[in-house]
Amino acid sequence: MKNRSFFITSILISIFILPSCREMGSRNMREGEIFFSIRYIKNPSSLPKDLLPRELTISFRNDLFHTELNAPFGNTGITTIINPKEGIYDTYLNMLSFKYCFRGGSDDIQPGFSSMKGISFRETGKRSEICGLRCNQIEVRLPGREKVWYVWYTDEIKVENPNRMTPYREIDGVLMDFFYVIGDAELQFIADEVFVRDIPDKDFEKKKNYKEVSDGFLDSLILKMIAF
Repeated sequence: MKNRSFFITSILISIFILPSCREMGSRNMREGEIFFSIRYIKNPSSLPKDLLPRELTISFRNDLFHTELNAPFGNTGITTIINPKEGIYDTYLNMLSFKYCFRGGSDDIQPGFSSMKGISFRETGKRSEICGLRCNQIEVRLPGREKVWYVWYTDEIKVENPNRMTPYREIDGVLMDFFYVIGDAELQFIADEVFVRDIPDKDFEKKKNYKEVSDGFLDSLILKMIAF
């Protein structure tokens, strides 16, 4: 009986000391996926939280990137595909039966980030570990706002220009904990899982049957999707 109690106690202890971030990646990986959970720090949306996007997935291979931000209802979500060799810098929006696309260039900021123009950074010198990867902290400020934000990034995932088309493009590392301001909404993305995984070529190809629109038009639709 005493041995059984010891065994059960050991299992309970091992469960409670497990890290909150599931890590199946490795340092110096060049291909894989990162799964982020989303926290709504400020949520002006009239929609219930259960209907708002809850997870972000970033797939990568060297300088190729595919991101997915999906809402848990209908066919609604935002996809970004970056494939420099093929000249693809596309942002796709599915909103129920509507399908729109902005085909940008290498110097463009993708639609949805207009509220974060003029962002500035300062290294704090602080270090931490997220999903088994060493991370550095950066202080972030937005023009006209007194609030200070902090983000964490790692240089232990060996990809090229990981923050291209985002306001964080000056940060030479993969973001593991960062924020996103869109209109009056404020979201935090926190890496939960990192996997070494083969990503199929089709994930980095152009999508078909989307109506091409301007970045401003798509930006306004994304604002409605997140902060409706």
